[in-house]
Amino acid sequence: MDSYTNVYYIGNHIELLVGEHEAGVRQFSIFNTDSGIEVEISENAAKAMCITPDSTITEDNWEDFCTVRGIFTEDN
Repeated sequence: MDSYTNVYYIGNHIELLVGEHEAGVRQFSIFNTDSGIEVEISENAAKAMCITPDSTITEDNWEDFCTVRGIFTEDN
């Protein structure tokens, strides 16, 4: 991934990274901070991990999360 726009901490040593390739294509990856392994995943898989009952991320503000707008501007 060329440029990260946002990070969501899923659990111990696991982060969801949102970013873009140089071509402007959005990409989602799971990153294990302990092992250094990064694996690209689909947007639907990313949503399934981030949109939970106890999360501030919802279907309505998903685009804001991905582009760091609205309430998510304070997170970065």
